Amino acid sequence: MEKQEKNVIYVKVPDRNAWMVTFSDMVTLLITFFVLLISMTSLDDKALKELFGFFNEVMGPIEFPQTQEMSGVPLIIDIVTPKLFFDAMTLNKSLLDSLDSRGVGGLTGRGPQPMEVREINRGMAILLNSEILFDVGSSQLKREAEPVLMGIAEVIRNSASLISVEGHTDNRGSSEMNWRLSLSRAIRILDYFVYTAGMSPTNFCVAGYGPTRPVASNTTDEGRSQNRRVEIIILKDRF
Repeated sequence: MEKQEKNVIYVKVPDRNAWMVTFSDMVTLLITFFVLLISMTSLDDKALKELFGFFNEVMGPIEFPQTQEMSGVPLIIDIVTPKLFFDAMTLNKSLLDSLDSRGVGGLTGRGPQPMEVREINRGMAILLNSEILFDVGSSQLKREAEPVLMGIAEVIRNSASLISVEGHTDNRGSSEMNWRLSLSRAIRILDYFVYTAGMSPTNFCVAGYGPTRPVASNTTDEGRSQNRRVEIIILKDRF
């Protein structure tokens, strides 16, 4: 009697070395990943060559092209850094041109140093003698001061820096009166910039120092006149 053929399932035994194919693919991907990772965090060609030198025999030599300078970094820094005026001379010229256009070009000939621009540690300072802004002992702006302040506002309104308006007095009178007068005058200038010239109040800070920061001697009339002033300072750094 003929034997009945049985169903036979043939199972192919995998090559015991087949796992090396997957392993080699994984190693290749890891090598690629670390090459990219290191190349993005380091520009040292010598270190990269030493690190991957032992792969040369298997994968062939790895070429490292000449590294180029990252010219984009200074450009980014220039964009995010607030721009100040180049120097005191440039700012002074811009102010005089702005004042000339408003018919107050003769400002520099009035009295002892009515307006001065200085470069100080904190930034650029515009010093205005109080005689062109206020009457003696008053914090009410003179009418003739308005075109002067508007001319200044047109020059500084586009500055990205914080602007500090600071009042100062001489040492005559009581300390309390001088402190209040210096602060009241600084606030009056700030009010003009914000409510008349239309500048943003978030760009300003205000202070009154009374007689504590003189720029000249208080023993002479000329020195006291120089000390009675308002300073508009374009600060290098915000607080």
